[in-house]
Amino acid sequence: MYLLLTAMAIFFVIYIPVRWALAKPERYPTAHKLRVFWGKLLLFLGFIRVKNVFEVEIKNDRPYIIAPNHTSYIDIATVTSALDMLDFSFMAKAELLKVPLFGIWFRTIDIAVDRKNARKSAEAYIKAIRFFDSGRSLVIFPEGTISAQVPKMIKFKEGPFKMAIEKQIDIIPVSIIGNHKIFNDAGEITGGPGKVIQYIHKPVSTKGLTMDDLEALKMQVFDTINNKLLAHGY
Repeated sequence: MYLLLTAMAIFFVIYIPVRWALAKPERYPTAHKLRVFWGKLLLFLGFIRVKNVFEVEIKNDRPYIIAPNHTSYIDIATVTSALDMLDFSFMAKAELLKVPLFGIWFRTIDIAVDRKNARKSAEAYIKAIRFFDSGRSLVIFPEGTISAQVPKMIKFKEGPFKMAIEKQIDIIPVSIIGNHKIFNDAGEITGGPGKVIQYIHKPVSTKGLTMDDLEALKMQVFDTINNKLLAHGY
């Protein structure tokens, strides 16, 4: 409960500047910086130590699709803090629109996906495709949800990989280790303060790939993340 209350308290303090920054698209970079601040302060006050391991230097010279495994709502804070050199938004399930801490973002800077509605799901996909023209990156959890079998992953959705091939955008796999022990899907503290390790892998190029390569690309990213999970005993 402490971590949840801390997250809400920090958001309350920065709420007015966040509303101002999200009021106009030209202010979205400022909104992103505020989210980075929120995430880092939450981790600090929550006594959550995050070790980020970069396989290569990530340069902010192009848009990426960032593809982490999904184990907890706190993934948003840890991924945001790790990749603060990039300007990005999140694409995630529409249910987050109903969560007070996240709803304001998913009504503006982020993209909510209603997978129960084919038309709205298609609209979200088109919005995401156009999103990359701004030069900003997009975080998409390829599992599509936090599964009941965390920390083990479930089968990846095809959407992020179709986008990557269509726009010829590199994918950055991210292996998150430990978030599920700190804050689970139900919003209950399961382990309290602790240590998280995030492996930011070398970007996977999609240059020259076609839709015939979709399944191989999906499995390459899955295996990259899963190998780290296995190495940590998951």
